[in-house]
Amino acid sequence: MSVFQIRQGGTGAILWTGAAANEIQAIDAMAHDAGYHGHSDLPENIRHGLRVEALSFGTAREQASVGRMQGGRSGQFVMGTAINDRNLGRAAN
Repeated sequence: MSVFQIRQGGTGAILWTGAAANEIQAIDAMAHDAGYHGHSDLPENIRHGLRVEALSFGTAREQASVGRMQGGRSGQFVMGTAINDRNLGRAAN
């Protein structure tokens, strides 16, 4: 499991940070947390504007995330930011 950070490409705003097996699962988790079924349900202009980055910390990531994993992924909204159609559309502008 790696920790990923997803940013809105135009502004660099952090939309989601969490653990996932790969980039697609990270985008799926972010989309699911935002109320979508998965990344394929995100509006195309948003989906293509996302930047996904695997983070590294210099310590054992597995030890820090033990017990937090559920269903192969975990994540959180950053700074209370909720992602929905309204602010996803705003981020795309």
